[in-house]
This record gives sequence, structure tokens and C-alpha cells, in this order.
Amino acid sequence: MLTAKRIEELRNVDIRTVDKNTLADVSRVKLDNSLPQDKRMARILRATKNPYCFRYGDTGVKIEFADNAPPLQDAFSDFLARQKSGL
Repeated sequence: MLTAKRIEELRNVDIRTVDKNTLADVSRVKLDNSLPQDKRMARILRATKNPYCFRYGDTGVKIEFADNAPPLQDAFSDFLARQKSGL
């Protein structure tokens, strides 16, 4: 279970200084929209280790959200769809 302190630590990873080879590669992660939201989130957490900072192939990715931003799953799904389509 993630604590507020651990979530803050994950959120504060600096993409400019982190060794990208230590980040989880999400290029092959598949999202299963048939699962309930809590199970989808659990899978994303297991796959990424850090939903705020990960890599896609050789590219380090840092995601930040405003308080009124869409859910992480939506942003993550959109990101992966754009990568797959080459945008």
C-alpha cells in the first residue's frame, strides 16, 4: 500500500537527474479496460513502479498533473496511444 509520503517521493523524482535505466519500461504495457478501475491502477503501479516517472523505450517520461487534470489512467492511455500512432 502506498503512503502519502511514498506517493510524494515518487512524484518528486527528477527526470533530469534520474538514471533512465532504473525506470520501468512501459512500451509493452497493455491496459485492460474490462477490469475495474482499482485493478487497472494496481496493474499500472506494478508495471511502472512509479506512475509519475518511467520510460518508454529509451525515453524518460515525467508526468505531472494539475488538481483539475484528468485521471492518471486517462492521461497514461492517451500518452501510450499517441506513442503507438507516432504522434
